[in-house]
Amino acid sequence: MSESDDLTPGSLVRRWRLGKQLRELREAAGKSQDDAADYLGVKRPTISRIENGRHSILPKNVRFLCQLYEIGAPQVDTLIRQAEESNERGWWVSHSDTMPDWHETYVGFEADAKAICVYESELVYGLLQVPGYTRAVRSAFVDQIDEAELSRFLGFREERQKRLDNRQPNLRVILNETVVRRQVGDMREQLLHLVKASEWPYLTLQVLPFAAGPHPGMTNSFSLLTLPEEPAPNFVYLEHADGAIYLERPADLKLYAANFDRMSEQALSPDDTRAFLVSLVDG
Repeated sequence: MSESDDLTPGSLVRRWRLGKQLRELREAAGKSQDDAADYLGVKRPTISRIENGRHSILPKNVRFLCQLYEIGAPQVDTLIRQAEESNERGWWVSHSDTMPDWHETYVGFEADAKAICVYESELVYGLLQVPGYTRAVRSAFVDQIDEAELSRFLGFREERQKRLDNRQPNLRVILNETVVRRQVGDMREQLLHLVKASEWPYLTLQVLPFAAGPHPGMTNSFSLLTLPEEPAPNFVYLEHADGAIYLERPADLKLYAANFDRMSEQALSPDDTRAFLVSLVDG
């Protein structure tokens, strides 16, 4: 794929938009997910995944659903074309062997998000990690590191970072003070990288200090992703030991967005964050 491909919505974003349209058409037609599932000959969770952009959408299934919803020909043709486009392979698919399926979905949305807000309570945000830090983190989970697998993973992360640099979305990252104080590998190298990254024009980096006291992120790390042409975050991404959860209810999105803004107010300013990181390097 050429670099220009990064400027247009990727396959997962197109799939998500198509699923959203199909959900709206179903609701307008007064049909339930069970009705749609029976008509297609699938189970209801499949319809739910289609409407949430988590499942590939076959053009023939779009045509069948349009029949059920009594949609006219011009709109049917448009939706079928969108289904064909939504099944194009994303650039990240060639790296599928380096990550679990649940993370592959996140990377697909990340690749096109116009805004990304991240709070990390324990780890340096993945795209801000230096290789030595990543190696040290992995050593906590395995007795012996697979060097070939680690090399592939680092190559994939480097490509993600390059594409982020090319697109320059609005990236806001808040790190708990624990993150920058815990010794993980060569922390001087990692801290120096954070100082350098704090000057990227599209990144707002803040440290949430211990002195801030209690804050809304004390329960878990999280990420908020806002897709192109959307006015507010579309997903809350919560990662756990062997999977991830996506929250999409308006109430959840409103809550986490408000929590992130509150934590940003409690955190050190970007300039004070940079000064604090420099003090840790010099100390």
